[in-house]
Amino acid sequence: MAPRTRPPLLLLLLLLPPPPAARALVPRISLPLDSEERPSFRFQAENVSNYTALLLSRDGETLYVGAREALFALNSSASFLPGGEYQELLWSADAERKYQCSFKGKDPQRDCQNYIKILLSLNSSHLFTCGTGAFSPLCAYISVENFTLAQDKAGNVLLEDGKGRCPFDPNFKSTALMVDGELYTGTVGNFQGNDPAISRSQSRRPIKTEGSLNWLQDPAFVASAYIPESLGSLQGDDDKIYFFFSETGQEFEFFENTIVSRIARICKGDEGGGRILQQRWTSFLKAQLLCLRPGDGFPFNVLQDVFTLSPSPEDWRDTLFYGVFTSQWHRGTTEGSAVCVFSMKDVQRAFDGFYKAVNRETLQWYTVAYEVPTPRPGSCITNSTRERRINSSLQLPDRVLNFLKDHFLMDGQVRSRLLLLQPQARYQRVTVHRVAGLHRTYDVLFLGTKDGRLHKAVDVGSSVHVIEELQIFSPGQPVQNLLLDPNRGLVYAASYSGVVQVPVANCDLYRSCGDCLLARDPYCAWSGNRCRRLSLYRPEATSR
Repeated sequence: MAPRTRPPLLLLLLLLPPPPAARALVPRISLPLDSEERPSFRFQAENVSNYTALLLSRDGETLYVGAREALFALNSSASFLPGGEYQELLWSADAERKYQCSFKGKDPQRDCQNYIKILLSLNSSHLFTCGTGAFSPLCAYISVENFTLAQDKAGNVLLEDGKGRCPFDPNFKSTALMVDGELYTGTVGNFQGNDPAISRSQSRRPIKTEGSLNWLQDPAFVASAYIPESLGSLQGDDDKIYFFFSETGQEFEFFENTIVSRIARICKGDEGGGRILQQRWTSFLKAQLLCLRPGDGFPFNVLQDVFTLSPSPEDWRDTLFYGVFTSQWHRGTTEGSAVCVFSMKDVQRAFDGFYKAVNRETLQWYTVAYEVPTPRPGSCITNSTRERRINSSLQLPDRVLNFLKDHFLMDGQVRSRLLLLQPQARYQRVTVHRVAGLHRTYDVLFLGTKDGRLHKAVDVGSSVHVIEELQIFSPGQPVQNLLLDPNRGLVYAASYSGVVQVPVANCDLYRSCGDCLLARDPYCAWSGNRCRRLSLYRPEATSR
């Protein structure tokens, strides 16, 4: 007899009559493109488009930018002024790759170019970058000293195969981060775009998810984060890498494919299995992220972006994950968004809970209530496993790995606190700045929209206040990336046409004491006869 399954709550929600539309959070100030009241600074290079990758140097002096067939090193001050100097590195797909791309049916102008998708710091002397390479991805190294592609002794550019690291299609979502010289990526590994994987490369320990076990179902990766969970761990736990994505939810049985948002976790020290799951993750687990509208529980189920906010590496337990969501079931004439925040405590609770399993006969998913093997499947190597003389994932028992092959989905969902419900805007990107105001600490959110706007909002505990709205790109250009420079108080936004540098605040905009106070801007305070910018804000350790 098949185990009993839970009622499909989400299906019941979708059958409810539509509730009244949510009230839009109207920004207190809304300024048009190139407004003189809110100065911003723009960088655009001639005949270059699709500015997508952003990386700030460790000293904050240089902003590295990846675009279509070009990369740039910008001085964070001078390059954004008219006539400002900058360094440019052209990296085009070669003629043969472009020919093969076109021959296989792709658009020569739109698809058969080299779009820079990965731009990361490798060490103090080199950057690591990957591009789509006209649907044949390539990776290379950039010398920081002279901003050129690294070469071998014979003078040839050092190129590496980018398959499994960088998407083929420039429109595919992917994520990548570098941890101790090892590259962790979530992307697709073939031309057709149907071979998704979470993998580790740039390493003597290459490893990835097992495609034949359906661990991933057509995912759209949006972010990843490194959390040093070994710090202060009494259990001798390992550091973790988290991946955030949306995918088709196998556990739901609806008349249409249901998209669910996920958080997946792997252990940094994972070396794969010895006989089973060789060169495959032995620690891969995933759980559902829930972002629901209060009252009726309407789901915002499509994850667009995640920003990871950690007070410090040692305080990783206080990490918050800020997620931007939309819904596949749009109600009304506009495409709304929601911002939800998840705590590390709730994430850990889900991964420490029950597993799900699928009945092979009915294909229904159920909660695993029986005893599971020891050590706990999907966990890292800890003091307790070492006491069992298991010092590496290569030594894990077969019964543990066999269990994990089919029990990679957690039963518990990661619930959230809804911060912001915005029916009049589709948010696509988010970055967060923790600010020490006069009396308390605030989290300030910068949100990029589908139609080129930037919203600044502050979480005041009981509610979220949208301080201002800036039109930073023309309405047809979505904000494709956001990057915060907390030390200089700057936000960088990237789109098809260029990169915009926006100060986090312009307190001179508030002309009276009343305006200054009612703005509720944590960066500003009334002093004497004007609204002044506070110098008390404290940049926090942050990551994506």
